[in-house]
Amino acid sequence: MRAGEAVRRALGKALDMVEEGASLYRVAEELEEVIAKCGASPAFPANISVNSVAAHYSPGVGDENAVPRGAVVKVDVGAHVDGYIADAALTIALDPRREPLVEAAKRALRVALAAMRPGAELSEVGSAVESSARSAGFKPIRNLSGHLMERYTLHAGKHVPNVHSEPCGRALAGEVYAVEPFVTDGAGYVIEAEGGTIYRLVSTKSVGDSALNKLIKDLWSKYRGLPFSERWVYREGGGEALSSLKELAKLRKVYVYPPLVEASGGFVAQFEDTLLMLPDRALNVTLVLELLKR
Repeated sequence: MRAGEAVRRALGKALDMVEEGASLYRVAEELEEVIAKCGASPAFPANISVNSVAAHYSPGVGDENAVPRGAVVKVDVGAHVDGYIADAALTIALDPRREPLVEAAKRALRVALAAMRPGAELSEVGSAVESSARSAGFKPIRNLSGHLMERYTLHAGKHVPNVHSEPCGRALAGEVYAVEPFVTDGAGYVIEAEGGTIYRLVSTKSVGDSALNKLIKDLWSKYRGLPFSERWVYREGGGEALSSLKELAKLRKVYVYPPLVEASGGFVAQFEDTLLMLPDRALNVTLVLELLKR
């Protein structure tokens, strides 16, 4: 699966690039370029979430942030080919004291992968993840989960919890899932932070402005409802296009993803793979943990 290989190559590049002082903007740009060179397109902007930021942080226009000393860095990337998506993530700890947290997240992914099979009750995956995380002295993040993916749709209804829950459906042959345990030394849930540089078109209905209508058409043509970065809009149309994008956000034609941060400021680690459910087994198309054996 070409999308899976593109994701693997991008995460391999991340392992080479993430270090103290590295520009988050440059890392994101280069990872997205790797995906393009593989003959795929980004399924969403490269997420580079540091320390207590769990998800949905991607550098925006003019972002000057760099990887701080001793950071725990989550890199989450997605690629698609003709709308068929692969989504995977890994965590890099720049402080040896954070390695137990990272190892707990790796182990949680392993147990989740072992539990994911055709016919599996998805809530049982969550129970396995929670048991694994707590046995290592950490907590899973209860309000983040894995998700079913369909063509041009990152979140297609079913979810794969990271905690024990009521039955929430079974994994069926032919489905594709992103399985992504998040583990923390904090409170165990995330809250929304201010800002956001990741957008998704949620309405294609016309508005009373020709420039905004043109942007709506362009966004649908390019991304088909998948998330995109303000960097990409600025690259195509400059400051005027970026201003129009923000106006569409005010009109609720586009959704802005807020960064998600651990509620108590705890550190967060994450690992993620994409699984294609075959009739007799789950095929892992990203194999993130294999990258760590380089």
